This record gives sequence, structure tokens and C-alpha cells, in this order.
Amino acid sequence: MRIVTKGLVALVLSSSPALAMDDQAAYWRVDALVERRVSAAPDTAWQGSAWIGGDTDKIRVESSGVLGDNGRIDNEGGTRGIDNRLYYSRLVAPFWDAKAGVQMSVFDGGETRAGFLAGIEGVAPYDIHLEAVAGVSNTGVVSARLELRYDLLLTQKLIAQPFVEAMVASTDDAAIGLGSGLSRIEGGLRLRYEIEKEFAPFIGVGFEQFTGPTADFAAANGEPSSRLRFLAGLRGWF
Repeated sequence: MRIVTKGLVALVLSSSPALAMDDQAAYWRVDALVERRVSAAPDTAWQGSAWIGGDTDKIRVESSGVLGDNGRIDNEGGTRGIDNRLYYSRLVAPFWDAKAGVQMSVFDGGETRAGFLAGIEGVAPYDIHLEAVAGVSNTGVVSARLELRYDLLLTQKLIAQPFVEAMVASTDDAAIGLGSGLSRIEGGLRLRYEIEKEFAPFIGVGFEQFTGPTADFAAANGEPSSRLRFLAGLRGWF
């Protein structure tokens, strides 16, 4: 009788999605951030990402961009524009994914760039979130972007997040204002209050600096080579 009972339990567990332990089960998540950036030239920025997959393999979609109050796209020295990416990612070590995919970016003036991307994303020692991605565009420019951020818990709901982002490029792409070498570096701090884990308003400050030929392109277009911004926005996930 015990053998029969164990067999029935095993059959129910294996046939029920709610009860079965399936390493290949599919999950999904969506993250979004929208912020108002106040400076001499105020604008609105967004970052969004979504993924679907299992513990090992995922398909990722990402979108980010900046629109000025005049309705124009902020190229951010040719380093961003309105940027859309599609990745396949695979777990290669605990807390680390390797990913590869394609990119399509739209810049002010109707300029577009497409390309291939590959990189890594994960949690480094001391819980620093790191993303490093390199790619080549249809114009032959090779570029790489490094992003770092860290969550510092001040209380259970109040969290300070310092962040740094830098980009380098192999050659100039004058049509979008991108210069070779270290093109842009940005750092700052966001202070968020998690009303719920999934929903948090924030305030912050950021400083952006263009360097080398990118700074020269910005000056030629009548734009500053550096900006100090005050930030306010919302982030959430589900």
C-alpha cells in the first residue's frame, strides 16, 4: 500500500506545473525607470528592460533614451540616443550572465545606427552590479560601455545608489557627435524610498562629462561639455 501511495504522489507532482520542481520553468520580469533631469537644458530620461526565460537561458529586451523639453533626442555625445537592444543571455557562473545580440539606435536629426553587441552582466564582489558591453556599428565604429552601481541600505526602505557609466569608441562618428577614445563619463547618486519593493520614487544628482573629440563636437554644436543635473523620478518592477 505504501508503494502505491508513493507512486500516486510522484505522479501528481510530476504532472502538476504548480508542484513539480522544473529547472527549465520559464519566468519573466519587467524593470522600468523614468526620471526628470533638471539642468540648464532640462529633459526626461527613461530606462526599461524585460526578460523571459529560465535560470540558465533568457531573452532580454532593453530600451533607453533622453528627450529634451524641445522634443529633440539628446544624443549624449553620440553615446546613446534612443537605444533599443535585443539579447540572448546565458548563465556562465553564479550571478553572472554572458549575453550577445543586436542594437538599433536613433539619434537627433534622423541618424540611425545598428550593430552587434556582446558582454557580461552580474554581481561583483561587495554586491556591485556590473555591466560591460562592447559592439560594432554599421559604420564600423567599435565601442564599449561600462556601468557600475551599488545599493547602500540606509534603512529597510531608504536606499542610496551611487552609479558610474563610461564609454569608449575606436574612431570618430561625427554625424552623431561621437568622438574616439574615452567619449563620456557620468557619475551620480540616486536616493530612493521603497514604498513597496516593486515601486520606489527617488531623487538624486548626476554629473556628465564629455572628453576628447566628443567634447569638441559638443562645443561645435553649441552644447556644454559637462552638465550637473538634479534628478527626480520613479522606478519599479513586476
